[in-house]
Amino acid sequence: MIYLSIFLLMLVGGCLGGLLGWASKALKVEGDPRVDELEAMLPGGQCGQCGEPGCRQAAEAMVAGRLSAQSCPPGGAGLASSIAALLGVELSTEQGSGPLVAYIDESNCSGCTRCFKACPFDAIVGASKQMHTVISDVCTGCRLCEKACSQGCLTMQAPAVKLNTWQWPKPQVA
Repeated sequence: MIYLSIFLLMLVGGCLGGLLGWASKALKVEGDPRVDELEAMLPGGQCGQCGEPGCRQAAEAMVAGRLSAQSCPPGGAGLASSIAALLGVELSTEQGSGPLVAYIDESNCSGCTRCFKACPFDAIVGASKQMHTVISDVCTGCRLCEKACSQGCLTMQAPAVKLNTWQWPKPQVA
């Protein structure tokens, strides 16, 4: 009797699994493959600086034309040019505010770890009740840590110019 019950449960489970497998293929909604490519290119921090709640929604909006290729500040100019090449659009020549990185005023930091926990890129180093600091090469400027800091000791600043980040200034139109 117990073997019959086991066999019937296996038969019902197999039938339901087969039905679900068929339904997933027959009822599949086709999407634009560029959305998946764009989502893979984006930083994945879900910071919302572009105005969308996450990177998947930002990729969908870029493919639909609602967002520009330059709407991801953490990605910077390199990501913007890659997105523009993928979508076949031109980059605008407007000068933005440029990239920003977090800076912690270490004399005011109490080590509450709120900024540390809020950073999706692990750019903040420190321990509880200890001084924190930002690894500027890893920081994308998503501002999530700035919102989480309750003491106001965290600000966003332009990164220090280094040999590998220096760019020739664009000429001014007269």
